[in-house]
Amino acid sequence: MKVKQHIEQQLNEAQKALRCATALCHTDQMAFLRCTHSGLVISPYRGMFADASYWQSLNPTAQILHIARTLSVKLPSLVFAGPTAAAIHGFEHQWAIHHGGLYAADTEHGLKNRSRGELHRVYMSNIPIAHVDGVLVTSATRTVVDCGLMLPFRNALPIVNSALAASATTREEVQLLCDRMQRDCASVTRLLLNANPLCENGGESMMYATIVEAGIAEPVVQHTFVNPNDTTEWYRVDFAWFLPGGRVVVAEYDGMTKYVDPAMTHRKSIEAVVTAQSHRERSLLTWAVNAIVRITYDDVVRRYPMINKLIAEGIPLRS
Repeated sequence: MKVKQHIEQQLNEAQKALRCATALCHTDQMAFLRCTHSGLVISPYRGMFADASYWQSLNPTAQILHIARTLSVKLPSLVFAGPTAAAIHGFEHQWAIHHGGLYAADTEHGLKNRSRGELHRVYMSNIPIAHVDGVLVTSATRTVVDCGLMLPFRNALPIVNSALAASATTREEVQLLCDRMQRDCASVTRLLLNANPLCENGGESMMYATIVEAGIAEPVVQHTFVNPNDTTEWYRVDFAWFLPGGRVVVAEYDGMTKYVDPAMTHRKSIEAVVTAQSHRERSLLTWAVNAIVRITYDDVVRRYPMINKLIAEGIPLRS
């Protein structure tokens, strides 16, 4: 079965706008539904459609953003909140925070836990609105607070770190908003106490959060080691511990994009990236470092592989 030309045109136009297509009339609606039955088109949300192969090429955050932009066109007054707002603001986060669907702010009491399809309502007496690329979202500060209240510590800290690093909000603004809210914000206060905007991406932030939760000694984040014989040569590491007795341990977070994303590799081949990494490690071990621990995303997600690697190198627990 082929997708009819006018349906294909609507799908292509929506793709270019980074949105989903919507039926313009009942005839189109039926045509879209026939295409979904054939597997050529997918309906990720009620009344929305996308080319199946295109949709499957998108990561969960990109999928949520497509749906949010489409909803924003259909419901221009809709204000996204929580994890959805974090994605729209561009804050670093794990894809898993979108598994629960989309979130929108609501000023009506009693709707906090009400959902409309996959659109969940977050109650707030007053909605602080920001405009991001034509989409309405809660302010950066409110978004950080809501994510801190809604998400586990390890999922919320990357959002907090990212918002602070981008100067989208401050610790003081977040705490002030918490003080004005009539609810327990202990989870947000804990995030502020442990936030470290020096973490360069969501993976590093999640690793840092796992270190905090595990009670492991706090590392120095993004520490720079300089060649003692040539100060023009230096390397910055993700995490470093300076232990009693002079032992220095470094932990590097290895996200897969480090090897396959052209923006991260400067378009070098995987072989060239690995070679450069080996030279970097040899240099660090020659200059000042005693051990380098490589931590993968899977290590962090599973927690104990990361914890065991660090403890094996003598990283102590917090006293």
